[in-house]
Amino acid sequence: MVICVAACERKHLPSLKKWAEKDSKQLSAAQRAERFAHLKKFCRFRYVEISAEKLMELMAVKSLNDIEAEAMAALIKNMKDCDIMIDLPDRYEWTFRRRMEKLGIKKFEAQHKADENYETVAAASIWAKLLRDKRIAEIAQQCGAFGSGYPSDPVTIAALRDKEKRKALQPHIRHRWKTIENLQQKKLFEE
Repeated sequence: MVICVAACERKHLPSLKKWAEKDSKQLSAAQRAERFAHLKKFCRFRYVEISAEKLMELMAVKSLNDIEAEAMAALIKNMKDCDIMIDLPDRYEWTFRRRMEKLGIKKFEAQHKADENYETVAAASIWAKLLRDKRIAEIAQQCGAFGSGYPSDPVTIAALRDKEKRKALQPHIRHRWKTIENLQQKKLFEE
C-alpha cells in the first residue's frame, strides 16, 4: 500500500492545473512519469509505504481503514497553513472524520473521487501510482510476472490461482483481501 500527499503553494496553481488535471488511473505509465517530472519542480511530496506483511500484522488488531487513516494522519500532521483535501477511503465522510479526529487531525476536507476533482490530490495520486508500479515491477522481477496486482486484473487472478506462483508471491500477498477470500471460497466448490 502506498499513501501519498502533495502540497503546492497557491502561486503554482496554474502549473498544478496543467500537470495534474487528471487522476493517475486515467494516465499511462509514461504520462504519469512525465507529469511527475514537472510536478516535483513545484510540489512537495511525502509518502508512506506499507508492505503486505506489515498490513497483515496491523490488520490482526485494526481495520484497513484505521491503518489508512493513521498513515494519512502521520503524513499531514505537520502540514501548517494548508488546505487539506483527502480522497475519502471510508464509505461515509463522518466515519472518516471521526477516525481522523481521534488521531488529532481536525482541519481537512474529504470526498470520494477527490483525485478526479482536485489537482493536489491528483498529483499525490500520480506519485503514489508511480511508487506502487515500481514496487510491483520489483516483486515481478523476484517472483515472475503476475499482472498489476489489482483484483480486476485477470493476469493477477490467474497468478493467485496458480499454486507455484502463489507460493512465490506469498510474502507480498495481503491474505485479508476480498480477492483471496473469494478465490478460497471458489476452491471449496472446485475440489
